[in-house]
Amino acid sequence: MVQKITWLPAAQSTFSDSLTYLEINFSEKEIQKFVDRIQQKLLILGSFPGIGSKCKKPGVYKTIIHKKIILFYQYRPLKNEILLLAFWNTLQDPAKLKW
Repeated sequence: MVQKITWLPAAQSTFSDSLTYLEINFSEKEIQKFVDRIQQKLLILGSFPGIGSKCKKPGVYKTIIHKKIILFYQYRPLKNEILLLAFWNTLQDPAKLKW
């Protein structure tokens, strides 16, 4: 089990952007479902950090939160830590990813 999950600034920012979009376009119930889904996914990642799909960059994985949102994270087994990198909206241009 992973001891520490750290939200990097980009993850905080992209999560906030996702919430803002939901607040404008969806109900409070949908927002809560989204937050619950993320909390559930983080619990799973804490127990099984390598469950996501590997990306080209070493140690970086991606996992689906919702059909339009992908979480990118880095697993550091020696530090027993997961770094949350970004919540990516799949409607965005993939060329804008910075890794």
